[in-house]
Amino acid sequence: MTRYLLQMCKAMIVCSLGLGGGVAMFALIVFIIVKNDQNALENALRMGFGIGQVFALFALAVFIPLDISVKMYKSKGVHKDIWETEQVRDAIMNGSARDVLAACREALLEIPDIKAVREDSENLVVHASAGPSWRSFGEEIEVEINPVAQEQWNVSCHSKPKSKNIVFDWGKNFENVETWKHKLQKSEMFDLTEAH
Repeated sequence: MTRYLLQMCKAMIVCSLGLGGGVAMFALIVFIIVKNDQNALENALRMGFGIGQVFALFALAVFIPLDISVKMYKSKGVHKDIWETEQVRDAIMNGSARDVLAACREALLEIPDIKAVREDSENLVVHASAGPSWRSFGEEIEVEINPVAQEQWNVSCHSKPKSKNIVFDWGKNFENVETWKHKLQKSEMFDLTEAH
């Protein structure tokens, strides 16, 4: 949650300076041309920063509840890690490495907006990328398969935004890992005594 709040502060600063900087430039031009004011720079900066802060507070007051409510709705009561844009889910699978790799690939193909899936059968990793949607500029998804015992595997799916500067994903990464896990749970190789 701390990381989420730090991202919110970062978003607020970017909103304040981004919109505020544009308003300040416009106000500076108006103050110089129309009023020929000697304090034009100071007044323009004060005005731009104030409007930027108001916009940032308004945007966060709208976006935070929307982002969290989407994640809470999709989680259906399980609120673990809803604050993070990067999501991880684990599962235990039984079967050969080749079969588990194929099941993971098939589960990744169920994720909405998936564009490419590629396997690294030597390292037991499956990489996927999802294209842009109205909620996200795209995600990178990686499934790691690690042996637990003979013919038993710990499978871990990581979904994160393609850009590190994403603050809100409207539950897209949460949906990715949950869709993946839901598809795996339908597989006969899924171990009902799954990992946490």
